[in-house]
Amino acid sequence: MKTKVLFIFLLFISNLFSQNFNDVLRLSFQPYKIGAKALGMGSAFIGISDDYTATSYNPAGLFQLRRMEFHGGLNYLSMNNKTTFFGNQSTFSNNTIKLSDLGFVFPFPVIRGSFVLAFGYNRNNIFNESYTFEGYNSGNTSMIQALLGKGDVSYLLYLTDASGNNTPIEGKLLQSGSVLSSGSDANWTFSGAIEVAKNLSFGATIGIISGDFERNRDYSEEDINNYYDASVKTDPDDPRTADFQFFKLQETLKWELTGFSAKAGMMYRMQDFMRFGATIKFPSIYTVKELYLVDGYSEFGTGFSADINPPLESKLEYEIWTPFEFGIGFSVSKFGLTISGDINLIDYTQMEMKGLSASKISRVSRDIKQLFRSVMDYALGAEYNILQTGVRLRAGYFTKVSPFKDDPKDFNRKYLTFGFGYITPEGFSLDFAVVRGTWKNIGDNYGNGDSRTYQSLKSTDFVFTTSFRF
Repeated sequence: MKTKVLFIFLLFISNLFSQNFNDVLRLSFQPYKIGAKALGMGSAFIGISDDYTATSYNPAGLFQLRRMEFHGGLNYLSMNNKTTFFGNQSTFSNNTIKLSDLGFVFPFPVIRGSFVLAFGYNRNNIFNESYTFEGYNSGNTSMIQALLGKGDVSYLLYLTDASGNNTPIEGKLLQSGSVLSSGSDANWTFSGAIEVAKNLSFGATIGIISGDFERNRDYSEEDINNYYDASVKTDPDDPRTADFQFFKLQETLKWELTGFSAKAGMMYRMQDFMRFGATIKFPSIYTVKELYLVDGYSEFGTGFSADINPPLESKLEYEIWTPFEFGIGFSVSKFGLTISGDINLIDYTQMEMKGLSASKISRVSRDIKQLFRSVMDYALGAEYNILQTGVRLRAGYFTKVSPFKDDPKDFNRKYLTFGFGYITPEGFSLDFAVVRGTWKNIGDNYGNGDSRTYQSLKSTDFVFTTSFRF
Protein backbone atom coordinates (compact mmCIF):
# COMPACT_ATOMS: atom_id res chain seq x y z
CA MET A 1 0.00 0.00 0.00
CA LYS A 2 1.18 3.53 -0.70
CA THR A 3 3.49 5.34 1.71
CA LYS A 4 1.15 8.13 2.75
CA VAL A 5 -1.64 5.71 3.68
CA LEU A 6 -1.69 6.55 7.41
CA PHE A 7 -1.95 10.24 6.66
CA ILE A 8 -4.71 9.50 4.15
CA PHE A 9 -6.68 7.46 6.68
CA LEU A 10 -6.66 10.36 9.11
CA LEU A 11 -7.75 12.92 6.55
CA PHE A 12 -10.30 10.71 4.85
CA ILE A 13 -12.77 10.44 7.68
CA SER A 14 -12.66 14.12 8.58
CA ASN A 15 -13.06 15.36 5.00
CA LEU A 16 -14.94 12.82 2.88
CA PHE A 17 -18.02 12.73 5.01
CA SER A 18 -18.68 15.98 6.82
CA GLN A 19 -21.74 16.53 8.98
CA ASN A 20 -24.02 19.02 7.25
CA PHE A 21 -27.41 20.73 7.11
CA ASN A 22 -29.11 17.56 5.79
CA ASP A 23 -28.36 15.81 9.08
CA VAL A 24 -30.01 18.61 11.04
CA LEU A 25 -33.02 18.66 8.73
CA ARG A 26 -33.49 14.89 9.02
CA LEU A 27 -34.38 15.24 12.70
CA SER A 28 -36.19 18.58 12.40
CA PHE A 29 -38.68 17.65 9.68
CA GLN A 30 -41.66 15.53 10.74
CA PRO A 31 -44.11 14.72 7.91
CA TYR A 32 -47.04 14.01 10.24
CA LYS A 33 -47.98 12.71 13.64
CA ILE A 34 -49.98 9.75 15.01
CA GLY A 35 -53.52 8.44 15.32
CA ALA A 36 -55.93 7.11 12.69
CA LYS A 37 -58.69 9.47 13.81
CA ALA A 38 -56.48 12.57 13.54
CA LEU A 39 -54.83 11.50 10.28
CA GLY A 40 -58.17 10.60 8.72
CA MET A 41 -59.07 14.26 9.30
CA GLY A 42 -55.96 15.54 7.54
CA SER A 43 -53.98 15.83 10.79
CA ALA A 44 -56.06 18.94 11.65
CA PHE A 45 -56.36 18.02 15.31
CA ILE A 46 -55.03 20.88 17.45
CA GLY A 47 -58.59 22.11 17.99
CA ILE A 48 -59.99 18.62 18.68
CA SER A 49 -57.42 16.53 20.62
CA ASP A 50 -60.06 14.49 22.43
CA ASP A 51 -58.19 11.19 22.82
CA TYR A 52 -54.73 9.93 23.81
CA THR A 53 -53.15 11.43 20.66
CA ALA A 54 -53.62 14.86 22.25
CA THR A 55 -50.21 14.12 23.81
CA SER A 56 -48.77 14.72 20.33
CA TYR A 57 -51.14 17.38 18.89
CA ASN A 58 -52.31 19.52 21.82
CA PRO A 59 -51.92 18.18 25.37
CA ALA A 60 -54.44 20.73 26.68
CA GLY A 61 -57.18 18.71 24.94
CA LEU A 62 -56.76 15.88 27.45
CA PHE A 63 -59.05 17.77 29.85
CA GLN A 64 -62.02 16.58 27.76
CA LEU A 65 -61.50 12.93 28.72
CA ARG A 66 -63.71 11.90 31.65
CA ARG A 67 -62.96 8.17 31.49
CA MET A 68 -59.72 6.20 31.51
CA GLU A 69 -58.47 5.28 28.05
CA PHE A 70 -56.11 2.64 26.75
CA HIS A 71 -54.88 3.41 23.23
CA GLY A 72 -52.66 1.67 20.67
CA GLY A 73 -51.86 2.00 16.97
CA LEU A 74 -49.92 0.51 14.05
CA ASN A 75 -48.97 1.91 10.68
CA TYR A 76 -47.89 0.27 7.44
CA LEU A 77 -45.93 2.70 5.30
CA SER A 78 -45.17 2.11 1.61
CA MET A 79 -42.75 4.43 -0.22
CA ASN A 80 -42.25 4.62 -3.98
CA ASN A 81 -39.46 6.70 -5.54
CA LYS A 82 -39.21 7.16 -9.33
CA THR A 83 -35.78 8.59 -10.08
CA THR A 84 -34.60 10.20 -13.32
CA PHE A 85 -30.84 10.28 -13.86
CA PHE A 86 -29.37 11.51 -17.16
CA GLY A 87 -32.60 10.58 -18.93
CA ASN A 88 -32.90 7.09 -17.45
CA GLN A 89 -35.69 6.21 -15.02
CA SER A 90 -35.43 3.83 -12.07
CA THR A 91 -38.12 2.91 -9.56
CA PHE A 92 -37.59 1.69 -6.03
CA SER A 93 -40.17 0.77 -3.39
CA ASN A 94 -39.82 -0.17 0.24
CA ASN A 95 -42.32 -0.94 2.99
CA THR A 96 -42.26 -0.95 6.76
CA ILE A 97 -44.66 -1.70 9.59
CA LYS A 98 -44.19 -0.07 12.98
CA LEU A 99 -45.94 0.44 16.28
CA SER A 100 -47.00 4.08 16.04
CA ASP A 101 -48.33 4.77 19.54
CA LEU A 102 -49.29 3.05 22.78
CA GLY A 103 -50.61 4.93 25.78
CA PHE A 104 -52.85 5.29 28.79
CA VAL A 105 -54.98 8.25 29.94
CA PHE A 106 -56.08 8.65 33.57
CA PRO A 107 -58.55 11.39 34.60
CA PHE A 108 -58.37 12.22 38.30
CA PRO A 109 -61.59 12.83 40.24
CA VAL A 110 -61.76 16.51 41.19
CA ILE A 111 -64.47 18.67 42.75
CA ARG A 112 -64.47 21.18 39.90
CA GLY A 113 -63.01 21.23 36.42
CA SER A 114 -60.71 18.49 35.15
CA PHE A 115 -57.24 17.12 35.82
CA VAL A 116 -55.90 14.44 33.48
CA LEU A 117 -52.56 12.66 33.12
CA ALA A 118 -51.35 10.47 30.27
CA PHE A 119 -48.23 8.51 29.49
CA GLY A 120 -47.10 6.34 26.60
CA TYR A 121 -45.01 5.86 23.48
CA ASN A 122 -45.34 8.02 20.33
CA ARG A 123 -43.36 7.44 17.15
CA ASN A 124 -42.08 10.68 15.60
CA ASN A 125 -40.58 9.73 12.27
CA ILE A 126 -39.73 6.80 10.00
CA PHE A 127 -36.56 7.25 7.94
CA ASN A 128 -37.18 5.10 4.89
CA GLU A 129 -36.80 7.33 1.82
CA SER A 130 -34.61 5.32 -0.56
CA TYR A 131 -33.83 5.28 -4.28
CA THR A 132 -31.69 3.77 -7.06
CA PHE A 133 -30.25 5.37 -10.21
CA GLU A 134 -28.21 4.61 -13.34
CA GLY A 135 -27.23 6.72 -16.31
CA TYR A 136 -24.40 7.70 -18.63
CA ASN A 137 -22.76 10.99 -17.68
CA SER A 138 -21.32 12.42 -20.90
CA GLY A 139 -19.93 15.43 -19.05
CA ASN A 140 -16.39 16.05 -17.83
CA THR A 141 -16.90 15.26 -14.14
CA SER A 142 -16.68 12.19 -11.92
CA MET A 143 -16.79 11.23 -8.26
CA ILE A 144 -13.09 10.35 -8.57
CA GLN A 145 -12.32 14.01 -9.27
CA ALA A 146 -14.67 15.20 -6.53
CA LEU A 147 -12.80 13.11 -3.95
CA LEU A 148 -9.39 14.62 -4.75
CA GLY A 149 -7.99 16.33 -1.68
CA LYS A 150 -10.63 14.89 0.61
CA GLY A 151 -8.80 12.09 2.14
CA ASP A 152 -8.73 10.56 -0.30
CA VAL A 153 -10.21 7.34 -1.61
CA SER A 154 -9.09 8.12 -5.17
CA TYR A 155 -5.46 7.83 -4.04
CA LEU A 156 -5.96 4.67 -2.02
CA LEU A 157 -7.57 2.97 -5.01
CA TYR A 158 -4.74 3.93 -7.39
CA LEU A 159 -6.92 6.35 -9.35
CA THR A 160 -4.45 9.27 -9.04
CA ASP A 161 -0.79 9.91 -9.65
CA ALA A 162 1.80 9.67 -6.86
CA SER A 163 0.95 13.15 -5.56
CA GLY A 164 -2.68 12.19 -5.02
CA ASN A 165 -3.80 15.47 -6.58
CA ASN A 166 -4.27 14.56 -10.25
CA THR A 167 -6.30 11.97 -12.15
CA PRO A 168 -6.90 11.47 -15.87
CA ILE A 169 -10.47 10.29 -15.13
CA GLU A 170 -12.63 13.20 -16.27
CA GLY A 171 -16.13 11.91 -16.92
CA LYS A 172 -17.62 9.95 -19.84
CA LEU A 173 -18.68 7.22 -17.41
CA LEU A 174 -21.72 5.12 -16.57
CA GLN A 175 -22.74 6.19 -13.06
CA SER A 176 -25.06 4.13 -10.90
CA GLY A 177 -25.93 3.49 -7.29
CA SER A 178 -28.48 3.29 -4.54
CA VAL A 179 -29.26 5.00 -1.25
CA LEU A 180 -31.16 2.90 1.29
CA SER A 181 -32.32 4.50 4.54
CA SER A 182 -34.04 2.92 7.52
CA GLY A 183 -34.79 3.55 11.19
CA SER A 184 -37.09 5.74 13.27
CA ASP A 185 -37.24 7.88 16.37
CA ALA A 186 -39.90 8.08 19.08
CA ASN A 187 -40.87 9.75 22.34
CA TRP A 188 -41.62 8.14 25.67
CA THR A 189 -44.13 10.75 26.79
CA PHE A 190 -45.64 12.06 30.00
CA SER A 191 -48.51 14.55 29.59
CA GLY A 192 -50.94 16.44 31.75
CA ALA A 193 -53.84 18.89 31.38
CA ILE A 194 -55.79 20.98 33.86
CA GLU A 195 -59.00 22.95 33.38
CA VAL A 196 -58.17 26.25 35.05
CA ALA A 197 -61.57 27.82 34.33
CA LYS A 198 -64.74 26.52 32.77
CA ASN A 199 -63.88 25.19 29.29
CA LEU A 200 -60.33 26.66 29.42
CA SER A 201 -57.41 24.29 29.85
CA PHE A 202 -53.64 24.23 29.70
CA GLY A 203 -51.46 21.20 29.13
CA ALA A 204 -47.93 20.02 28.49
CA THR A 205 -46.06 17.01 27.19
CA ILE A 206 -42.47 16.09 27.90
CA GLY A 207 -40.75 13.34 25.97
CA ILE A 208 -37.66 11.20 26.27
CA ILE A 209 -36.37 10.50 22.76
CA SER A 210 -34.90 7.22 21.56
CA GLY A 211 -34.25 5.96 18.06
CA ASP A 212 -31.85 4.90 15.34
CA PHE A 213 -31.02 5.70 11.73
CA GLU A 214 -28.99 3.88 9.09
CA ARG A 215 -28.11 4.93 5.56
CA ASN A 216 -26.28 2.67 3.12
CA ARG A 217 -24.97 4.30 -0.03
CA ASP A 218 -23.47 2.39 -2.98
CA TYR A 219 -22.03 4.42 -5.85
CA SER A 220 -20.09 3.23 -8.90
CA GLU A 221 -18.55 4.54 -12.11
CA GLU A 222 -17.77 2.31 -15.10
CA ASP A 223 -15.94 3.00 -18.39
CA ILE A 224 -18.42 1.16 -20.63
CA ASN A 225 -17.18 2.86 -23.84
CA ASN A 226 -13.47 2.19 -23.17
CA TYR A 227 -12.83 5.93 -23.16
CA TYR A 228 -9.80 5.32 -20.88
CA ASP A 229 -8.04 2.60 -22.88
CA ALA A 230 -4.67 0.91 -22.34
CA SER A 231 -2.86 4.11 -23.29
CA VAL A 232 -4.20 5.89 -20.18
CA LYS A 233 -2.63 5.19 -16.79
CA THR A 234 -4.17 6.71 -13.67
CA ASP A 235 -0.65 6.69 -12.20
CA PRO A 236 1.87 7.36 -15.04
CA ASP A 237 4.61 5.57 -13.04
CA ASP A 238 2.57 2.41 -12.41
CA PRO A 239 1.78 0.28 -15.50
CA ARG A 240 -0.78 -1.72 -13.56
CA THR A 241 -3.11 1.29 -13.57
CA ALA A 242 -3.67 1.31 -17.35
CA ASP A 243 -7.10 0.76 -18.89
CA PHE A 244 -9.41 1.91 -16.07
CA GLN A 245 -12.55 -0.23 -15.86
CA PHE A 246 -14.55 0.30 -12.70
CA PHE A 247 -14.73 2.20 -9.41
CA LYS A 248 -17.08 1.65 -6.47
CA LEU A 249 -17.66 3.55 -3.22
CA GLN A 250 -19.65 2.11 -0.31
CA GLU A 251 -20.66 4.19 2.72
CA THR A 252 -22.60 3.24 5.84
CA LEU A 253 -23.83 5.83 8.33
CA LYS A 254 -25.37 4.69 11.61
CA TRP A 255 -26.92 6.85 14.33
CA GLU A 256 -27.98 6.01 17.85
CA LEU A 257 -30.39 8.73 19.02
CA THR A 258 -31.34 9.93 22.49
CA GLY A 259 -32.78 13.24 23.61
CA PHE A 260 -35.51 15.37 25.11
CA SER A 261 -38.61 17.15 23.78
CA ALA A 262 -41.36 19.36 25.20
CA LYS A 263 -44.67 20.82 24.06
CA ALA A 264 -47.25 23.10 25.70
CA GLY A 265 -50.78 23.94 24.66
CA MET A 266 -54.06 25.59 25.53
CA MET A 267 -57.66 24.92 24.53
CA TYR A 268 -60.87 26.88 24.89
CA ARG A 269 -64.25 25.30 24.24
CA MET A 270 -67.08 27.68 23.28
CA GLN A 271 -70.77 26.82 23.58
CA ASP A 272 -70.09 23.08 23.27
CA PHE A 273 -69.80 23.20 19.47
CA MET A 274 -66.61 25.18 18.83
CA ARG A 275 -63.08 24.62 20.10
CA PHE A 276 -59.91 26.65 19.69
CA GLY A 277 -56.36 25.49 20.48
CA ALA A 278 -52.80 26.80 20.37
CA THR A 279 -49.49 25.02 20.89
CA ILE A 280 -45.77 25.66 21.24
CA LYS A 281 -43.28 22.90 20.52
CA PHE A 282 -39.93 23.72 22.06
CA PRO A 283 -36.66 22.71 20.37
CA SER A 284 -36.00 19.00 20.68
CA ILE A 285 -32.43 18.22 21.73
CA TYR A 286 -30.94 15.10 20.13
CA THR A 287 -27.68 13.48 21.11
CA VAL A 288 -26.30 11.65 18.07
CA LYS A 289 -23.78 8.84 18.47
CA GLU A 290 -22.48 8.34 14.96
CA LEU A 291 -20.62 5.48 13.32
CA TYR A 292 -19.39 6.01 9.76
CA LEU A 293 -17.84 3.27 7.61
CA VAL A 294 -16.43 3.57 4.09
CA ASP A 295 -15.12 1.00 1.64
CA GLY A 296 -13.96 1.26 -1.97
CA TYR A 297 -12.86 -0.83 -4.92
CA SER A 298 -11.21 -0.20 -8.31
CA GLU A 299 -10.48 -2.44 -11.27
CA PHE A 300 -8.22 -2.09 -14.31
CA GLY A 301 -7.95 -3.88 -17.65
CA THR A 302 -4.46 -5.12 -16.71
CA GLY A 303 -6.03 -7.45 -14.16
CA PHE A 304 -4.97 -5.24 -11.27
CA SER A 305 -7.52 -4.23 -8.62
CA ALA A 306 -7.40 -2.37 -5.33
CA ASP A 307 -9.72 -2.10 -2.37
CA ILE A 308 -9.91 -0.56 1.09
CA ASN A 309 -9.83 -3.42 3.56
CA PRO A 310 -10.81 -3.25 6.35
CA PRO A 311 -13.28 -0.38 5.87
CA LEU A 312 -12.31 2.98 7.31
CA GLU A 313 -14.21 3.85 10.45
CA SER A 314 -15.09 7.01 12.36
CA LYS A 315 -17.03 7.54 15.59
CA LEU A 316 -18.42 10.90 16.70
CA GLU A 317 -20.91 12.30 19.18
CA TYR A 318 -22.71 15.63 18.77
CA GLU A 319 -26.06 17.39 19.30
CA ILE A 320 -28.82 18.52 16.96
CA TRP A 321 -31.40 21.11 18.07
CA THR A 322 -34.66 21.34 16.13
CA PRO A 323 -36.56 24.65 15.69
CA PHE A 324 -39.53 26.04 17.62
CA GLU A 325 -42.94 25.21 16.18
CA PHE A 326 -46.11 27.25 16.77
CA GLY A 327 -49.57 25.94 15.98
CA ILE A 328 -53.18 27.10 16.13
CA GLY A 329 -56.30 25.12 15.34
CA PHE A 330 -60.08 25.19 15.53
CA SER A 331 -63.01 22.81 15.18
CA VAL A 332 -66.74 23.37 14.71
CA SER A 333 -69.34 20.61 15.28
CA LYS A 334 -72.98 20.77 14.20
CA PHE A 335 -75.55 18.17 13.16
CA GLY A 336 -73.05 15.31 13.34
CA LEU A 337 -70.48 17.10 11.17
CA THR A 338 -67.13 18.35 12.50
CA ILE A 339 -64.88 20.67 10.48
CA SER A 340 -61.33 21.38 11.67
CA GLY A 341 -58.31 23.35 10.53
CA ASP A 342 -54.71 23.85 11.69
CA ILE A 343 -51.85 26.22 10.86
CA ASN A 344 -48.27 25.48 11.95
CA LEU A 345 -45.39 27.93 11.73
CA ILE A 346 -41.82 26.55 11.67
CA ASP A 347 -38.64 28.58 11.23
CA TYR A 348 -36.05 26.14 9.93
CA THR A 349 -33.30 28.75 10.14
CA GLN A 350 -33.33 28.08 13.91
CA MET A 351 -31.95 24.56 13.50
CA GLU A 352 -28.59 24.02 15.18
CA MET A 353 -25.75 21.52 15.37
CA LYS A 354 -23.50 21.54 18.44
CA GLY A 355 -20.57 19.62 19.87
CA LEU A 356 -18.27 19.51 16.82
CA SER A 357 -15.27 21.63 15.88
CA ALA A 358 -15.80 25.38 15.65
CA SER A 359 -15.13 25.37 11.89
CA LYS A 360 -17.75 22.68 11.21
CA ILE A 361 -20.35 24.36 13.42
CA SER A 362 -19.71 27.68 11.68
CA ARG A 363 -20.09 26.10 8.23
CA VAL A 364 -23.30 24.26 9.12
CA SER A 365 -24.78 27.37 10.76
CA ARG A 366 -23.96 29.46 7.69
CA ASP A 367 -25.55 26.91 5.36
CA ILE A 368 -28.70 26.76 7.49
CA LYS A 369 -29.14 30.53 7.40
CA GLN A 370 -28.50 30.70 3.65
CA LEU A 371 -30.52 27.69 2.48
CA PHE A 372 -33.58 27.50 4.73
CA ARG A 373 -36.65 29.59 5.49
CA SER A 374 -39.73 29.89 7.69
CA VAL A 375 -42.75 27.94 6.46
CA MET A 376 -46.45 27.83 7.24
CA ASP A 377 -48.07 24.41 6.98
CA TYR A 378 -51.82 24.02 7.00
CA ALA A 379 -54.30 21.18 7.42
CA LEU A 380 -58.05 20.79 6.87
CA GLY A 381 -60.28 17.93 7.95
CA ALA A 382 -63.86 16.76 8.36
CA GLU A 383 -65.68 14.00 10.21
CA TYR A 384 -69.31 12.95 9.80
CA ASN A 385 -70.93 11.02 12.62
CA ILE A 386 -73.70 8.76 11.30
CA LEU A 387 -76.03 9.06 14.24
CA GLN A 388 -77.09 5.99 16.19
CA THR A 389 -74.70 3.73 14.25
CA GLY A 390 -71.34 4.45 15.90
CA VAL A 391 -69.82 4.92 12.43
CA ARG A 392 -67.76 8.01 11.58
CA LEU A 393 -66.48 8.95 8.13
CA ARG A 394 -63.45 11.21 7.70
CA ALA A 395 -61.46 13.04 5.05
CA GLY A 396 -58.74 15.68 4.99
CA TYR A 397 -55.87 17.41 3.26
CA PHE A 398 -52.61 18.88 4.53
CA THR A 399 -49.31 20.19 3.22
CA LYS A 400 -45.74 20.23 4.46
CA VAL A 401 -43.94 23.09 2.75
CA SER A 402 -40.34 22.44 1.67
CA PRO A 403 -37.98 24.18 4.11
CA PHE A 404 -35.50 25.14 1.34
CA LYS A 405 -35.69 28.75 0.13
CA ASP A 406 -35.52 28.14 -3.61
CA ASP A 407 -37.64 24.99 -3.93
CA PRO A 408 -40.64 25.24 -6.30
CA LYS A 409 -44.12 24.31 -5.10
CA ASP A 410 -43.97 20.75 -6.39
CA PHE A 411 -41.30 20.08 -3.76
CA ASN A 412 -43.95 20.68 -1.07
CA ARG A 413 -45.41 17.48 0.35
CA LYS A 414 -49.14 17.23 -0.29
CA TYR A 415 -51.23 14.66 1.55
CA LEU A 416 -54.80 13.50 0.93
CA THR A 417 -56.39 11.44 3.70
CA PHE A 418 -59.45 9.25 4.21
CA GLY A 419 -60.66 7.28 7.18
CA PHE A 420 -63.47 5.82 9.18
CA GLY A 421 -64.12 4.84 12.76
CA TYR A 422 -66.52 2.75 14.78
CA ILE A 423 -67.29 3.13 18.48
CA THR A 424 -69.46 0.88 20.62
CA PRO A 425 -71.68 2.06 23.49
CA GLU A 426 -69.26 0.31 25.85
CA GLY A 427 -66.42 2.64 24.78
CA PHE A 428 -64.43 0.39 22.45
CA SER A 429 -63.35 2.10 19.23
CA LEU A 430 -61.57 1.05 16.06
CA ASP A 431 -60.20 3.62 13.60
CA PHE A 432 -58.55 3.31 10.21
CA ALA A 433 -56.95 5.92 7.93
CA VAL A 434 -55.17 6.07 4.58
CA VAL A 435 -52.63 8.86 4.04
CA ARG A 436 -51.48 9.44 0.43
CA GLY A 437 -48.57 11.80 -0.18
CA THR A 438 -46.77 13.11 -3.27
CA TRP A 439 -43.74 15.38 -3.69
CA LYS A 440 -40.47 15.85 -5.60
CA ASN A 441 -36.86 15.98 -4.53
CA ILE A 442 -33.34 16.20 -5.95
CA GLY A 443 -30.03 14.75 -4.86
CA ASP A 444 -26.44 15.42 -5.90
CA ASN A 445 -23.88 12.62 -5.90
CA TYR A 446 -21.19 15.30 -6.00
CA GLY A 447 -20.88 18.93 -7.03
CA ASN A 448 -23.91 21.11 -7.75
CA GLY A 449 -25.93 19.60 -10.57
CA ASP A 450 -22.99 17.66 -12.07
CA SER A 451 -24.46 14.26 -11.19
CA ARG A 452 -28.02 14.91 -10.03
CA THR A 453 -31.00 12.65 -9.41
CA TYR A 454 -34.54 13.98 -9.92
CA GLN A 455 -36.96 12.14 -7.70
CA SER A 456 -40.77 11.82 -7.76
CA LEU A 457 -41.98 10.30 -4.51
CA LYS A 458 -45.29 8.79 -3.43
CA SER A 459 -46.17 7.44 -0.02
CA THR A 460 -49.13 5.42 1.17
CA ASP A 461 -49.63 4.97 4.91
CA PHE A 462 -52.26 2.65 6.36
CA VAL A 463 -52.92 3.56 9.98
CA PHE A 464 -54.82 1.37 12.45
CA THR A 465 -55.80 2.56 15.93
CA THR A 466 -57.83 0.99 18.67
CA SER A 467 -58.81 2.31 22.08
CA PHE A 468 -60.98 1.38 25.02
CA ARG A 469 -62.51 3.73 27.57
CA PHE A 470 -63.62 2.39 30.90
